[in-house]
Amino acid sequence: MKKALINLTMIVGIIAFIGACKKSDDSSTATTTSCAGVTGWTEATSCSGTASGSITGIDNLTFSGSYSQNNIAAYFNNGVDNSTGCVDNTTMVSGFSIGSTSPPTGTNSMIYENIVVTSSSSFATNYKFYSDTSCQTEIATLTLAYTDFTVGDNVTGLSATAGSTSNLQPSATKVSYAQSCTGMKASTDAGATFLTAAFGSAGVSPTVGTTHSCSIGGDTTNAFMKFDNQTAIPVNWGLSYLFWDDDATTDWTSGVSTTTSKQ
Repeated sequence: MKKALINLTMIVGIIAFIGACKKSDDSSTATTTSCAGVTGWTEATSCSGTASGSITGIDNLTFSGSYSQNNIAAYFNNGVDNSTGCVDNTTMVSGFSIGSTSPPTGTNSMIYENIVVTSSSSFATNYKFYSDTSCQTEIATLTLAYTDFTVGDNVTGLSATAGSTSNLQPSATKVSYAQSCTGMKASTDAGATFLTAAFGSAGVSPTVGTTHSCSIGGDTTNAFMKFDNQTAIPVNWGLSYLFWDDDATTDWTSGVSTTTSKQ
């Protein structure tokens, strides 16, 4: 998931290439479409990042709600509200980035949800930045939404100590998904500057105060996924680990991502 959710420049570069190839095959009367200033993107009705529904079949468990790398920090008094995901820890906020893009100027709190289940076959990633310390006054939001989530075979005999995470388990489930849309809103000029920078050379130019929902499509990504509800976190915390590795083909890799559920 790391490459799919973070390397936005790569994603939009591929999309631009596909769009250019498509236009070469179209007739001269084809209509040029755009969204958030990007030619080749089309406006969608919506691009949801709101939790809804559940995905089943992974480890025979139900996958629902929100998972974030920030949730566990709430249990160490690190400035994270586990019920909302709001982060007001200045070190965590200032040290965050999407690729090489830092949060918008004036950011004092943020919400980062690695994975939000949005239906039985879709999920999203949310980035939200605020000027106050309680995640109320919005500067910018960005949603990357994925669809066609498919649960595949279970795999066993994996290296439980692969990568930098000691809690990995020797089994996982193969899954696949494809990016479907991008949603964004800049509530201030600083938010617009941030979104433009986050998408690099794609040419994103959001209108301040406008919610853009852009259909973009994408290739299918294959990944390994594993829940750990028992050994990784004390049961009385009410949390569970989710391990996700979109580099994996036969075993866990050093790029495995570790997130935790909200309580």
